[in-house]
Amino acid sequence: MEQNVKLLPQGINDFGRIRREGYYYVDKTMFIDKIERDSSYMLLVRPRRFGKSLFLSMLQHYYDIKEKDNFDALFGGLYVHEHPTQWRNYYQVMTLDFSKVTSDSDNLRRDFEEYFVAEMENFARIYQDYYDIDVVSEMRKYTTLTGKFTFLIGQATRLKHHLYLILDEYDNFTNSVWSQKGENVYKSITHGEGFYREIFKKFKGSFDRIFITGVSPVTLDDLTSGFNIAEYASNKKQYNQMFGFSENDVREMVNYYKSNGCIDMDTNILIETLKPWCNNFCFSFDSFVDGEPKMFNGMMTLKYISSSIERKKLPVEMYVPNAMIDYNKLDHLIRLERQANFRESIINKIIDEGYVCENIMEHFPASSVVKFENFVSLLYYYGMLTISGTRGLSAKLSIPNNNVRTQYYRYLQDEYDKYLPVNINELKATFDNAALDGNYEDMLKYIAQAYKNASVNRNSIEGERTIQGFYMAYLGLNPYYLMKPEIELNHGYGDIFLLPDTRFDFVNHCYLVEFKYISTSSNPEDEAEAFNAAKSQLYFYAADPKIIKMISYSQVHKIAMVFKGGDLVRMEEL
Repeated sequence: MEQNVKLLPQGINDFGRIRREGYYYVDKTMFIDKIERDSSYMLLVRPRRFGKSLFLSMLQHYYDIKEKDNFDALFGGLYVHEHPTQWRNYYQVMTLDFSKVTSDSDNLRRDFEEYFVAEMENFARIYQDYYDIDVVSEMRKYTTLTGKFTFLIGQATRLKHHLYLILDEYDNFTNSVWSQKGENVYKSITHGEGFYREIFKKFKGSFDRIFITGVSPVTLDDLTSGFNIAEYASNKKQYNQMFGFSENDVREMVNYYKSNGCIDMDTNILIETLKPWCNNFCFSFDSFVDGEPKMFNGMMTLKYISSSIERKKLPVEMYVPNAMIDYNKLDHLIRLERQANFRESIINKIIDEGYVCENIMEHFPASSVVKFENFVSLLYYYGMLTISGTRGLSAKLSIPNNNVRTQYYRYLQDEYDKYLPVNINELKATFDNAALDGNYEDMLKYIAQAYKNASVNRNSIEGERTIQGFYMAYLGLNPYYLMKPEIELNHGYGDIFLLPDTRFDFVNHCYLVEFKYISTSSNPEDEAEAFNAAKSQLYFYAADPKIIKMISYSQVHKIAMVFKGGDLVRMEEL
């Protein structure tokens, strides 16, 4: 890349560094005025990797009184430079990031207080020139966190200074405590006289403005009686595009690098290739109803565009591990679901059907997460579901994209491996033949045998949905295809469609698969009836004109599969 071309800020959350060193920046400063017109105390949650920390860094530089002389250098060319607000460079800003607090030690309070005290001392050093005493030295005379905090705020109040608190990852520490140490320890710090709850009580009345981000509203609900001043703004329409990238943002970014000779791919093709992997997030019911743009995950998008610059093509492996939710939190969700004893597994239902209909709950305590509507809402806040439609007064919440779908499939694989591990390397060896030569039998039969082996070890495994889920879990490993489960064709729903990934123009074969299940007591007539039903459906689905548009140059293989109990008894291509 030429020296005068802006670098992509992968992994950089410091707004000042991005602007001073000339990194590419997607302008989000137009949201400053919206925030100021809303509430002085605001909480806004989003999934991981959507640019929350960078946004907060931008706010810090905008409001910091010590950055006043740097305003033109930092914000020149951005929206807010031409539309500044009355509170620009007006505050002393205290920034906290609770993801930096250790949560796996045996002394949670000590670790939390050590972090907080260090940040207060750092704040005092930065703004020492505004005080008439040595604030750090005087603050150290107090032995408790409460004493130090009360002294610091008291000095600012005495001198009529204006304070802004920016708190990032407010629930990271407590979520980690909850998942690692259990609900009792979590309650001990967030309820009653818990130290975490107590510090939030101190925030009230101490700051002119507070802006808080996290990944869910759970902790805030548990802190409500201690901190009941925050406006919960996460689902408001005006903030739907505040984090992440819109399609227009991505288009401008791609065109910038194309115009500088860094990307030689067609812009539309590149964006359409990215969409199935990192797009389709919606964070406001009203935004969805009004047809506003879906959002791209920022970290994923930068990764893919960076690859298209460096390698002149997108990576072969598009899955970004833990892009949305880390494995520990997913494992915690799975444990919570088992604890809840739902009539059916919500996670399995989502995998099987691709969606669930439910109201999004704006707040609920940790103790109530095991309620159906709260558990579904938590999946939504973690980015494992997104708004994709409506059903009456409820939202239709669907798997957003292939990165998230792969996380669900990895969960399924882990579940199946408990009963009988599948040799993934042997399975992957069958993928080339299916994609390049149209030899699908080894691939489908290998999974069928694995399913049979698993069903022997787990008697409850049976039924068409379970078979389909099993195939999705392992076909999802095939790098040549975008898997489309329950794809709508001719107003019906095909079980699985393996659509060639547009990155691979050498994949000449695609697969439309329909499963049928009959019980072990069924007779040959039942088998024939099931096969004929699958056959009729496949012809019906394949006649949909959009199939031709989707597959371009590939040959469609229509595969009917009939299982009797755990055995594959018939597989034919039509």
